[in-house]
Amino acid sequence: MTKMHYRELYCGTPLRFWGGLALLGAIVAIGMGAAYYMEHHGHWVTGMTNQVVWGLPHVFAIFLIVAASGALNVASIGSVFGGPMYKPLGRYSGLLAIGLLAGGLAVLMLDLGRPDRLIVAMTSYNFKSIFAWNVILYSGFFGIVGVYLWVMMDRTVNRFYRPVAFAAFFWRLMLTTGTGSIFGFLVAR
Repeated sequence: MTKMHYRELYCGTPLRFWGGLALLGAIVAIGMGAAYYMEHHGHWVTGMTNQVVWGLPHVFAIFLIVAASGALNVASIGSVFGGPMYKPLGRYSGLLAIGLLAGGLAVLMLDLGRPDRLIVAMTSYNFKSIFAWNVILYSGFFGIVGVYLWVMMDRTVNRFYRPVAFAAFFWRLMLTTGTGSIFGFLVAR
């Protein structure tokens, strides 16, 4: 296999860069407008009732959280399973996984009703609740993938690449299992 050279992306003209940035800004503005509308008109606008406890934001949040785990698959194929074609994409995969999980958790914060209560949810654990376990899994995912990116990019700590890759792979499986367990525990109630 040929040697891989990493360098910055070239987007062509400044107009293409600023046009793409404006398009992404418009998408973010639409999302913020939707969050504002839901926050001020209630969760019923997303399809939630007393009988239907999961609305459209939950669907998006679960999709993004599970997609974060799936995005890390590309890095796992390159590092854990030794796929040389996927190894150069591992950095992008890890960064995308962090971004998807952050987006999913941001959407999930809309469900709190009062986002200022996030500190209470993060500091007072009820270990009988699967949601408390998921807070630990999500925080651990950020940490492990951050360390995984560090050992991929810094050659001085490259000797820890394989152990951290295996830790990220198994933590990714635990994250997906914990997220799926939410539905199992809801049915069991």
